[in-house]
Amino acid sequence: MNKKIYFDKLNADDFEKRPKRFDNDEDWHPESVGGGGGSGTFYLEGIDRPPVTFMRMSNLDSVRWAGFIKCGEGPFSLHTALHVDDIAQAKDKMDQPYRRIDDHTWGSSIEKPYFMFRRYDDGSGRWIEGENGSIMDIKLEPFPKALFIHRCKQFPVSTFFTNACIATGTYEGRPVQGMVDHVGQFVPVDGIDKETAWQNTTDYFTANLMGVREDGRKEVAFFNGNYDGPVGGYWLEGEEPVVSDQIEVIGDWIHLPYCSDGTCLMPDFHFKIEDKTIHFHGKWGLKGWGKETDVEKMIKGAPSFGNRHGQSQVIGDFYEGDVPYKHIIQHTFVENMEAYDYKLKARGHKVID
Repeated sequence: MNKKIYFDKLNADDFEKRPKRFDNDEDWHPESVGGGGGSGTFYLEGIDRPPVTFMRMSNLDSVRWAGFIKCGEGPFSLHTALHVDDIAQAKDKMDQPYRRIDDHTWGSSIEKPYFMFRRYDDGSGRWIEGENGSIMDIKLEPFPKALFIHRCKQFPVSTFFTNACIATGTYEGRPVQGMVDHVGQFVPVDGIDKETAWQNTTDYFTANLMGVREDGRKEVAFFNGNYDGPVGGYWLEGEEPVVSDQIEVIGDWIHLPYCSDGTCLMPDFHFKIEDKTIHFHGKWGLKGWGKETDVEKMIKGAPSFGNRHGQSQVIGDFYEGDVPYKHIIQHTFVENMEAYDYKLKARGHKVID
């Protein structure tokens, strides 16, 4: 068993401010940066149409940023903002910072604009946005295994888990079923800038792929790290999971058409973890979770919300093996940071000019 990267069942202690599995000298006794939130997707028009995707990132006592958007029609298209100004943002005080609430409950909340996130000791959870759940009110049913990553070469400071959940409830009052990825991040208490301690570099790419196949089996594929070889894992319900601390990702990088700074996106790629080959096909584009005007500001060089130069993102389909298949529900998110053509070429990646 790889002691740094592995799949395991989440237990109640993993929701604590300082989980026992990370509370050791090797991991530097880290504490939660912010346990409330994550990202998710609803396919309101069907699995082959641009989905609604959302993300909320939190610190222990404050919001970092959040947004709901509808993805663009193609992998190089921009998104349409749905909920940004009407949900809790960095300017809004965390009335209940992330903590243990009682013997069975952990979470955080803001009274106005209303937001609530909960995880319970049976593994389930709840996520509400908007007063009386007017924007979203979903219950979370976790996959039986989460991926844990301890302090390692790619993550010399932080430790974290990523937990796929089936989300059932309402979005804007209509019944929905989708998926949510709850991420718990932990960093040492002293001497660390918690805003930048996610890993040792801003030059990274990640693919977080999860879904339920048409035959009902749950599936997760994940990698994260810098462009020289990220870490990650793959799990299919009924099979033993596999992990790797050196993954090669193969695909062509293409320039974002609306950026003139050399930012690139790899819309289609595959990667291997032991005997598993995972394929990703990017179909719908986005640029952060802010308003379209924020993207326009970024392109013109001004500071902007939830997006930046060198950043590219895409959502799409994935499958393992040689024969493509569909998922009933899925949540995929691929992000690249500092993905400039000259940096990628210097690392040996193929950039199509």
